Amino acid sequence: MREWEMDSRIRRYVMQSGFYGVYRVGHISLDWSLITSLVERWWPKTHTFHLPIGEMTVTLQDVAMILELRIHGPPITGTCDIDWSLLCFELLGVVPPPSQIRGSVISTR
Repeated sequence: MREWEMDSRIRRYVMQSGFYGVYRVGHISLDWSLITSLVERWWPKTHTFHLPIGEMTVTLQDVAMILELRIHGPPITGTCDIDWSLLCFELLGVVPPPSQIRGSVISTR
């Protein structure tokens, strides 16, 4: 169950950006035994997991398929020196209170 529901004014933009799949994932329960097992089988030199059935690695395409992200086209890069309040106003038409902005993180609660 979701802790918070996405505001309908934002949903359209999240869908257009291709990140709606990430939102739909929701809360993930971690299996610490599985994570520990994978860490023990990770080989940093080859960036692969060495399993009894052979080598395996996680690719960008794997992550894109699982989270329904678009990975085609040029990367988006740039400076992080941004006025986040102004950017929120430009993109969403609202300015969050300063208490909801911490660095480049904006609380949605």
